[in-house]
Amino acid sequence: MGSAQPRVAIGGGGEAGGAVIIPFVQRSSTLACLSWRDRMDVALWQGDAGAVRLVIHERMPADPADLHSYLAVHRRGEAWSRWGVTRCGATVLAWCSVTGRDVGRFSSVTQALGALLGG
Repeated sequence: MGSAQPRVAIGGGGEAGGAVIIPFVQRSSTLACLSWRDRMDVALWQGDAGAVRLVIHERMPADPADLHSYLAVHRRGEAWSRWGVTRCGATVLAWCSVTGRDVGRFSSVTQALGALLGG
């Protein structure tokens, strides 16, 4: 350990002890996470059910730290999703899975699905 590490004395004993202070990175307060209301909107979606497959994905270890859960929107018969949808604070974000570009922000999952799928 180099002298660049901050040290702090611990205890009141005769020997001078020390500890390394570990800085913790503050986690983003806005996680991308579907709410229970969002999940209900997915379950109640009345769009053309034959044309799409809706899959809610929960966070995996390889996912970015600020991504908790999202909705993958697949066209029927396609292995890869066309769009992703998640909640970011007060809005719902939809993005294109192919390009990674944002499609838009919406007030609900129902509005996002309507914009993506025309329903």
